[in-house]
Amino acid sequence: MVYLAAAAQHNDLAKVRAEKPELWRHVRRYNQPVQLALAAADEVMRFSENPSTAAVISLAPCQPGSADLYRWGNVVTAGMATGTLGNLRMNPTQTLHAVDNLAMSAFAIAHANHAYCLGLGGAAGQAWCGLEAVHERLNGLEEEALLMAGDQDAAEDGSPGLGVALLFSTRAKPYQPLDRTVRLVSVARSRKIVDVVPHAANGLAALLSSIAQHRSGLLSYVVPPEHTDGFSTVTVTLEIS
Repeated sequence: MVYLAAAAQHNDLAKVRAEKPELWRHVRRYNQPVQLALAAADEVMRFSENPSTAAVISLAPCQPGSADLYRWGNVVTAGMATGTLGNLRMNPTQTLHAVDNLAMSAFAIAHANHAYCLGLGGAAGQAWCGLEAVHERLNGLEEEALLMAGDQDAAEDGSPGLGVALLFSTRAKPYQPLDRTVRLVSVARSRKIVDVVPHAANGLAALLSSIAQHRSGLLSYVVPPEHTDGFSTVTVTLEIS
């Protein structure tokens, strides 16, 4: 069986800088989606039995990169037009901002994790592929799995961002922060073409909100169309007690 052990969300990097200076020292050079995803993951892994052996599933942002990287891209475009690319310099930080699944690598290094890992690209609706992977891995393969995602509304200065992390376990334990048992029963799909709003983290945040509002018993969470991949109706079934 698969249980949701803990979950966390972060949308305020100033708070991360102030309250977790050691974490900030490690993530400060990354772009906003990665920083927020790792901040959320850092919080939930406090409830892990062994962070080094947990399966790690990471969603790349649908809005990757950073304002700094896009400004550098404009410099490249201008250099191509004027023939001055030979003088072009790239800050190593800008290179990092172009890596879709940097969060997964950074987490693995920080926690000495050499377990199963899966990086899902920055397409819409990947959160539910991640949940399917969690369900598969925790049915006879690993004992814990981390699902994390970070995204932003746009790769612009000051654009809002959100990081979400969910820790799953094969052991029944009270889900933090609600102190109730939440079991992941299934993730089912049917085919339907809809309009989507690509965002790696918003769908998971909406799922967590629905769990918090549900009192007990079976919860059949029909994913809002805008949080899907545009081709599937997804229903996540959980048992809350």
